[in-house]
Amino acid sequence: MQCLAFSNVSKSFGGVPAISNVSITLFAGRVHSLMGENGAGKSTLIKLIAGVLTADSICVKKDGLPLSLNNPSEAHEAGFRFIHQELNIVPQVSVAENILLGRNLPNRFGFTIDWNKVFIQANDALAFLGVNHIDVTAPAGDLSAGDKMMIKIASAFVSARQSTPILYVLDEPTSSLTVEESEKLFKVIERLKTQGAAVLYVSHRIDEILKISDDITVLRDGKLVLSDEIRNISKPGIISYWD
Repeated sequence: MQCLAFSNVSKSFGGVPAISNVSITLFAGRVHSLMGENGAGKSTLIKLIAGVLTADSICVKKDGLPLSLNNPSEAHEAGFRFIHQELNIVPQVSVAENILLGRNLPNRFGFTIDWNKVFIQANDALAFLGVNHIDVTAPAGDLSAGDKMMIKIASAFVSARQSTPILYVLDEPTSSLTVEESEKLFKVIERLKTQGAAVLYVSHRIDEILKISDDITVLRDGKLVLSDEIRNISKPGIISYWD
């Protein structure tokens, strides 16, 4: 994959536009940051890309060829992975089960869960993040907020060594992380870039954006007001597009 192009993206709710004719192109091996105040349309755009919402209009092309995103299953099949800000874990079950949530758990003889393989896969996903202090057999509800976010992030990297999805969408991933945890995540993002994945990174933290981004898009009131390479704009320049 060289690029993913989302063009003419529009969505209204009750006749009120949430996204108006937005276009954004994501390139393999690059981090494209998405910024804007609350209500700017960022969450709506992500849900349209994920197939959770149906767009009023949208054209999606992968390397120039049309791509269908009518539902979350099609987005997943296309190689899109999403890490959302909300900590919607299942606190009563183990860390490993949360990391593999929504997947078919490894089994023995077709009917018994192979817990050894479950724990190995979960540990591998955490190791991909550089995390080795979390007990995957422990209840997820016992973890700190930062560790809960780490297991959510890790769930997107199950079997990442074997097959790399083409797009990772990270929505405010560092909101619950310490500085040290954030640095580990940034190293993983660099690794994903070298593997040829595109990364769409949503954050309000401008210094963070300037540090890890290659490209930037800013939305305001559902409209695109800036799309450029990060090297062409300064921190005051970014702030000026928010006003």
